Amino acid sequence: MKGNIFNIDNLHLTLHFLANVSNETCDCMSAVASNIAFEPFNLKLDVFGVFKKPKVFWMGVTDTPQALRLLYDGPGFKLADCGYQMEKRLFTPHVTLMRKIKQFDVEEKPQPINWHINRFALVESISTNDGVMYKPIKFYNL
Repeated sequence: MKGNIFNIDNLHLTLHFLANVSNETCDCMSAVASNIAFEPFNLKLDVFGVFKKPKVFWMGVTDTPQALRLLYDGPGFKLADCGYQMEKRLFTPHVTLMRKIKQFDVEEKPQPINWHINRFALVESISTNDGVMYKPIKFYNL
């Protein structure tokens, strides 16, 4: 696999991409996030995949746990009060490993990684000359 390796400090799983928002909208979204109550759960990353058009190599899940589905759906609908519209495409839980890949051969099966999920974050993405940097604004414990 050839491409740009993702910075390890940037590894994350995106629930909702909120785009550019005003401070007022960010405050509204933070209030929604503060009221989310879920039990911690385990996520098994066990499959490699590629998004061909954006040339992204990722690691994701074979089966999306119900707890993750609820964590995605619950806030998504409540964020509508802040002006957010949920994406229409299917939620594909994944962690980006490489960007701008040049080859798409993903036949290897990864060693599964068990990830204990006990918090989520509101994160700012900052474009730099070296790519995108992700800066957590606030963490929310489950």
